[in-house]
Amino acid sequence: MTNKFGIMTDSGADFSLDYMKKHDLLLIRTRIMIEETEYIDRDTITREEIIDKMINDKAKTSTSVAPPIDFDQVIRAGLERYEKILYLGISAKMSATLQNAIMTAKRLKTENFIAVDTETVSWGQSLLIDHAIRRRDQGIPIETVIEEINEMKKSIQVHFMVETLEYLRRGGRIGAAKSLLGTLMGLKPHLVVKDGEITSAGTVKSYSEGMEKFRAIAELYSKEFGNYVIVIMYGLENPEIEAFAEEIRKQYKPLHFLYEPIGANIICHAGPYLFGLGIIKIPDSAVDAYI
Repeated sequence: MTNKFGIMTDSGADFSLDYMKKHDLLLIRTRIMIEETEYIDRDTITREEIIDKMINDKAKTSTSVAPPIDFDQVIRAGLERYEKILYLGISAKMSATLQNAIMTAKRLKTENFIAVDTETVSWGQSLLIDHAIRRRDQGIPIETVIEEINEMKKSIQVHFMVETLEYLRRGGRIGAAKSLLGTLMGLKPHLVVKDGEITSAGTVKSYSEGMEKFRAIAELYSKEFGNYVIVIMYGLENPEIEAFAEEIRKQYKPLHFLYEPIGANIICHAGPYLFGLGIIKIPDSAVDAYI
């Protein structure tokens, strides 16, 4: 058993398997339903396979919480390797995953499991986890890391632009009439994570308009935050989005910059034709973790 604390998360976060293995990140895997077939996220299906089925097979997709046995196995395995586990979970308003993990820890009668609601998802959740890993690896106590995470999650901005309303309609998240009207008008939803939920922040008419809107968000919060990390995230790879990401990196010179794929949790609901921006303030006392 190591003196370091373990870090646990769920499929709300979008890390690669290589990253998780490198940092021994404990993972609760969402179940992915594609039509009538159930898969395990990042185990029996990849995000690329999900995207292929959505585009080429027009498959209806959904997600569900992992079964109780998964929580039991992951927490037990973590406590065998670490004295304590810090679980940074998907927003409790978006999923029952966090509550299920807390209930499992209570049933196991352990006081060495600490759960924090990140109140976000995707690369918003991932940025908080990456920060916790960096600070843990510096030898920072778990109590200090939790204080930083709780402060940082107040600042985080996570925005998505969805190319088409079709996948939201397929999943029953908007009506057919609204989907048709939006498609005819060429409108693309701008979604934002706010108060732990994904809500509408308006619409745009094109990728370029969405990019300029995201650039304005980066401009505003980079000035407000001082020290910050930026991520540009994508569904399908797109040269236009990649070029935009490089522009943002050069223009704002964040402490750390990422250009990363969006995971299954968002893609299953909003479709593969989307991209996003995340920006988070880094505490002055933690800047050295990014240098």
